[in-house]
Amino acid sequence: MTVVVTGVGMRAQSGLTSSAAGRRGPGRRRARTGLALVTAGLVGLVVTGGPAFAGLMGGGTASPGPSGAAVTVPAPAPAASSKAPKAQQRTRPSTAAPSGAAPAGGMSPAANRSPGGGKSPAGGTSPAGGAASGHVPLDADGNPADAVVDDATAAGPAAEPGPTPGVPAGDASAGGSAAPSAGEPTGTGPAATDPASRGPSDSDATDTEPDTEPAGDAGVDVNTAGVMAAIQAPADVVAVPVPGGLRVAWTHDGTGVDHYVATAYDQRGSVAGSCLGATAGTGTCEIRVGVAAGGSYTVKVVAYGGAGASDPSAPATSGVVVAGPPAAPTGVHATVTSATSVTVGWTRPAAPAAGVDRYVVTAVQDASKTCATGDGATTWCPVTGLEPGTAYTFRVVAKGAGGDSAPSAASAPVVAGGPAAQSTDVPEPVGLVVTPGDQKLLVEWRAPWDPDHAVGGYTVHVEEEPGRDCVTTHPTCTIEGLANGTSYTVSVRSDGATSGESGWVTATGTPSVAPGEPTAVTAEAKIEAIAVSWIAGAPGTGVARFQALATAPGGDHGVCETVSGNSCTISGLKWGDTYSVTVMAIGRHGRNSAWSEPAKVAVPHEVTVPADLPAGIGHFGGSSGDEVAPGELFTVTGSGFAPHSTVKVAVYSTPVVLATTMTDGAGTFSAEVSVPEAVTGGPHTLVAAGVDSGGEPRFLTMAVTVAAEYEATEFGDAGGSVLAVTGDPVGRTAGAGAALVIAGMLLVGASWRFKH
Repeated sequence: MTVVVTGVGMRAQSGLTSSAAGRRGPGRRRARTGLALVTAGLVGLVVTGGPAFAGLMGGGTASPGPSGAAVTVPAPAPAASSKAPKAQQRTRPSTAAPSGAAPAGGMSPAANRSPGGGKSPAGGTSPAGGAASGHVPLDADGNPADAVVDDATAAGPAAEPGPTPGVPAGDASAGGSAAPSAGEPTGTGPAATDPASRGPSDSDATDTEPDTEPAGDAGVDVNTAGVMAAIQAPADVVAVPVPGGLRVAWTHDGTGVDHYVATAYDQRGSVAGSCLGATAGTGTCEIRVGVAAGGSYTVKVVAYGGAGASDPSAPATSGVVVAGPPAAPTGVHATVTSATSVTVGWTRPAAPAAGVDRYVVTAVQDASKTCATGDGATTWCPVTGLEPGTAYTFRVVAKGAGGDSAPSAASAPVVAGGPAAQSTDVPEPVGLVVTPGDQKLLVEWRAPWDPDHAVGGYTVHVEEEPGRDCVTTHPTCTIEGLANGTSYTVSVRSDGATSGESGWVTATGTPSVAPGEPTAVTAEAKIEAIAVSWIAGAPGTGVARFQALATAPGGDHGVCETVSGNSCTISGLKWGDTYSVTVMAIGRHGRNSAWSEPAKVAVPHEVTVPADLPAGIGHFGGSSGDEVAPGELFTVTGSGFAPHSTVKVAVYSTPVVLATTMTDGAGTFSAEVSVPEAVTGGPHTLVAAGVDSGGEPRFLTMAVTVAAEYEATEFGDAGGSVLAVTGDPVGRTAGAGAALVIAGMLLVGASWRFKH
């Protein structure tokens, strides 16, 4: 700023008189010059530096930015953005003096020019600046004019593009206008309309309630626009125990759903089993695998569809699971005891699903001809009232708390009253077991306990080789000379001490040669898995499969099997644990090799999230669709991983792990996640990092758009503090004024010494 000072002006401002007439020498000239410099310096400091220093010293109000954090802005409100239509930008100067302004009648701070040569940062003339001269328009009385100034004519055409969506009007954000000019109206003046937001402009803001609504919002929720409607969670879930499992029922309208999954959790919160309702609207399914008799479970149902997965339903608690029915008895046979009766015997099921309470025998030809035991230990009962000379076959059913078994295979036919009638006084052997060997069968049983009837010995009969029968007084017999790989039916009966014999008890066995022991076992650590390989031994009579077993010192273990080949991968192991691995060959006819020598120990690796975005081999879905907001909770689901393995869900580009979970027995995971608020808005990728059944990394991806919650400005985050600076640089202006004052004072002092 250039200040021109005349001699008359200097005299008037300095207060000097002509009382020193006659002393017009060099001292008088120095005094005049010094006073002129002091005056000029003071004018420069007051007129030019005053408003800028007022801004630096805190002459502003705190206005929250889009994030709600306080932003320091100067007391004069920003001018209406030049990006809005000029015809709608109207402002009325305040009748109150702005903070730091000159008194009425003096030089207004609005006379300042911005760095652009008298134009506002937006490219037009500052509305408060009036004409190009920089003076405030005055009325006839010399006071500031109160008329409305139309920026459309005062400011000229806009120099920048329209407002950025979501950026508050007047913010110094990217693409917006720069900091406001000094001398603009404060928040105490009449309200100006902000055409960008159709609401109050920044000039409406007071010291206590600033307007923070972003321009162009128009009430639209950017977090939900374009997102498919979320699927509602199933309701009214009921879990009812049924023999061997749970029947789950629920209600749902089926909108947007293509299937449901009901999951049972044990008392520790671990997944026990699940079932699938595959049709939209299906309201029932049964969980048969994973739930154990005697336990109760918590069940939740999730609906899946095009919009992802619903929230889990409210939990339902089941009653105690009832065991399933036992397996069917085997080895049923009938022995004629009289002209109208027979004794039917059988072998108990080897691995019943539940305990057996009793057995019921029924004649196939006449269902009224039946008998039953009083407990589950007895394996025979007499059937009476038969027609003499009639052939009968019989079936046996085991009954227990979990229901009835399937009927056994029918016995061979017998004719009541025929020549093979036997006494029922001698009890049958119990617990018959046939163990195959190389060209032989080892037959073992237990003696019946019956104090009223003495047993003198036993007869072992081989149906396919009658000449190899064995008679013994001990409850064991080895039958040799049999063909390996051939199945034989072996029957045993008790012979009375004095007369009679019991019915036959039957079992089967196949002589064979056991496979040789595997050798050269190796174990290679994988991700939560160990890859095992070996060299097979001699095949013997045939190998059904190989089985590899990994065991940790703490008792954790895992198994893999293969029908062909010499390798398999044990998955679902704990990373970081040390495992010892051994292999066995399982024979085709029930004879197995010994376990191999253990391999060197192996330590499975941890599932890791790579630093760079990996290439996904598939995709997974989320309940929120493809747009999420920072902090929003939503559920993601995926499949194809190793059963009971770890999955980590992360957001990229810089990976941030959102959740760590475990897959179920089918290799499927479900996790609730949220994107941290620190993640910038825009496109991102979610990655599910896990392991496949071979111990190799598996990545699924999901593209999402994170809604922007913070808008950046040229000064940094809009939530930070921004100091507005207007006019010429403060330091340069203030320094020039101070230099003039000092120089003037030195000249005045010199003139004083000159005169004296």
